[in-house]
Amino acid sequence: MTGSPRRALAAAGLLAALLAALLGAWFVSGWADVRSRQHAEREAPRIDADNRGAELAHELRGELAQVIAREVDRPYFHYQNLFHDPRASAVSVAPSPLAQGPRDPLVLGYFQLDTAGRVTTPTINDELPELSDAAHLADNRRFRDEVARSLAGELAPHSGPLVASLAPPVAPRPPDPPPAATDGAQEPQQGRMTQHVPRRDDGRQAPDEQAVVQQPQVVTLDPSSYAQNSKSNSVYIEQRAPQQRAPQQRAPQQRAPQQRAPQQRAPRSAEPQRSKPSATPPAPPRASADTGPAPTAPIAITVSPLEWRTQRFAGQPALVAVRQVETPDGRLAQGFVVDRAALTSWLAGHAGDAVAELRPGDGGSEIAPGWHLDVAPNPRAVIAAAVAAASIARHFVARFVAIGVVALLAAFLVVMLVARAERLARERSQFAAAAAHELRTPLAGLQLYGDMLADGLGDPGKLRDYARRMSEEASRLGRVVSNVLGFSQLERGSLSVDTRTGSLDDALRELADRAQPALDRAGATLALDVAAGLSARFDRDALARIIGNLLDNAEKYSRGADDRTITLAARAIGDTVEVTVSDHGPGVAARARPRLFQPFARGVTGDGPAGLGLGLALSQSLARAMGGDLVYRPDPDGGAAFVLTIPRT
Repeated sequence: MTGSPRRALAAAGLLAALLAALLGAWFVSGWADVRSRQHAEREAPRIDADNRGAELAHELRGELAQVIAREVDRPYFHYQNLFHDPRASAVSVAPSPLAQGPRDPLVLGYFQLDTAGRVTTPTINDELPELSDAAHLADNRRFRDEVARSLAGELAPHSGPLVASLAPPVAPRPPDPPPAATDGAQEPQQGRMTQHVPRRDDGRQAPDEQAVVQQPQVVTLDPSSYAQNSKSNSVYIEQRAPQQRAPQQRAPQQRAPQQRAPQQRAPRSAEPQRSKPSATPPAPPRASADTGPAPTAPIAITVSPLEWRTQRFAGQPALVAVRQVETPDGRLAQGFVVDRAALTSWLAGHAGDAVAELRPGDGGSEIAPGWHLDVAPNPRAVIAAAVAAASIARHFVARFVAIGVVALLAAFLVVMLVARAERLARERSQFAAAAAHELRTPLAGLQLYGDMLADGLGDPGKLRDYARRMSEEASRLGRVVSNVLGFSQLERGSLSVDTRTGSLDDALRELADRAQPALDRAGATLALDVAAGLSARFDRDALARIIGNLLDNAEKYSRGADDRTITLAARAIGDTVEVTVSDHGPGVAARARPRLFQPFARGVTGDGPAGLGLGLALSQSLARAMGGDLVYRPDPDGGAAFVLTIPRT
């Protein structure tokens, strides 16, 4: 009896251990995969930002390389407000292409420094203010003043040879073909060498990046072109003076025609005097018969490669390109300042969702010497990645919990099935023992009285009594067999009744008369309280089996009571008839009531009266098959009462 629960507990423990091992192994491996996926999800924005940073660095290096490429080909005399084109045959100067400010959006401004520390810019002409860029004069002055404050001390022309800064010279490119008429000016002789090759973070040069290649340029000019570029303001004043004197000369000629000849000689005699304030060098700025023959030997100007420098400008680091120019009159430093705001705007327009920052120092992708590009993922992308990573863990935990619950439920069901199988096996074993006992008792009575009648034993005057006892034992035997067969039909679902409307009170009295002798011999008294004229729809055989089981149970379970009266009552209540069988025994314990009508369940412990535990289950099934029900109703005065309800129609 105690081995079966232990086997169920052992099965439960084994399943629990197996499930714990399987679920634990799955959780450990699954959680490792979750951590890996979370790491990949969190790193995705950073990897995307690094890739975008490499692309941006490549694009920005290309932009700066284009700026350098354009400036490498720019003649040195473009860095002043007025210049003379060596290819022009006449004595003339014109505003520099840079006089109206930078055309490149990445260039903030151009500057030139001489050995005396004087700062000039192409946009401002102090001697000829009318030639300055009036629209942006205030900004241009601020730029020049800032160059004087921040850059003049660091970038002033230095002494020593002009050499390339980073790599040996390479083969020079072919010079451009000279124009048809140059008036003695020669094209610059120039080549290129590697000034700086930006590298990626892994140290390799990008295969498609165009490195800025330079080498020192040697520009040869005829003395006249050099003199005009050196004293461009004086040349401009002289070439403008005849235009200013022409209206003054025409007026006296109209008033005094007789003085025309002296007025025509005046300009020739005034030419030397106009040359004094111009402070021209020994090589005069213009060809004139009065100055004598000019030297014809070409003049060489050496221009060093442009170099990137990081300088403080306007209170913050700035990227500056600078080169040295060696002239017969001394050395010059020329260059330009990169507009950091333009670079920031360019990065903002090309970075997409990433956050790009150009800053001096180490780290990130190198853009220029000392400048690196840092690209950080967008905060929204980082938050979205964190949410996605948390979602991965949340989904895994939810899936693990769901599968774990299902597995536990499955294990619980398996344990319940094992326990149920064990219980059914135990109940069937008890049923077999009880059935044997229930069958043996009436069979023993039948055999005893049959042998007495067959052998002529006993009191001849009690033969009728012996026959009645044999009939009662046969009825008891038949009730046991009927319950067993009925339970078999109940399990197969083939239990059926044939209900018909009839006199219920007559049927109950008949059943009471049939049961009275057996109850009398058992020492019990049957009290009949049936209302007259009760009509209901019932099956007589089913009613007989129900009432027989109830009376038999009342007699067995009230044997120890002082009052052994069993009451059979019937009353009409509404559309139903209630048939009650009650006794004065101990009743049914509260803990046994939930399983009272289940097969093999009994309302007493093992030392109670013998029985199969099928009578109440079969009786309730028959009552429900007739459209009624059978329930247990505790009696407040003690004892047990079973109430059978039957529909009246």
